[in-house]
Amino acid sequence: MDTRAVAVVIAVKRLDAAKTRLTPVIAADDRRALVLAMLTDTIAAARGAGLHQLVVVSPDSSVAAVALDAGATTVVDDGEVLNDAFAIGIEHALSMWPDNRILVLQADLPAARPASLHAAVARSAQHERSYIPDHSGTGTTALFLNVDMPGGADVLRFGVNSASEHRGRGAVDLTAGADRWPDLRMDVDTVDDLLTAQHIGLGGATSLVVSGLQLHEQTQTPGATAPADGS
Repeated sequence: MDTRAVAVVIAVKRLDAAKTRLTPVIAADDRRALVLAMLTDTIAAARGAGLHQLVVVSPDSSVAAVALDAGATTVVDDGEVLNDAFAIGIEHALSMWPDNRILVLQADLPAARPASLHAAVARSAQHERSYIPDHSGTGTTALFLNVDMPGGADVLRFGVNSASEHRGRGAVDLTAGADRWPDLRMDVDTVDDLLTAQHIGLGGATSLVVSGLQLHEQTQTPGATAPADGS
């Protein structure tokens, strides 16, 4: 079992390009506030789980400011490719904490609970690579790397069908055979996702934003196609 400390790497798009599937029902300013609130609550869950070595990669100065206030180190990345941003974050994390394991974590987990994340970290120590699928089973909310990345960023396969992509590269599904950690699987891309996360229990920052949106009267457009991770 790998008992090394874990560094967390998070990447966030430029705010004007984030969570575009929420556009029909959430105004631009509210959408930006929501993205920042979900990042705040995701970082808070990580810190509550004892993960204090955090790197947030983003081209957006507002994201950097919120991340710094929440206790993370920030890296500016002007690119638009999520996997490249994660790779930059991993490189930065290992430059500061070279002996750490790595947790690549999505930024939109507003219902994440420290106890669940702590349990996932412990379970991940048994595997060289492991992941947590999103609530649909096709995406990835968390990827644990306990070894160097042969092939570099190619190990990071966030995007369409990322769960099967990560599994195909040797990562173990930490939820396989058990209905565990619904809070860690509940990333938010649609209004319905946000309502489900609210039912699980939102973190304080996201709850404050959502309370002013009256989303109980809204619904996601039926038949919408699921996006790639990190949208």
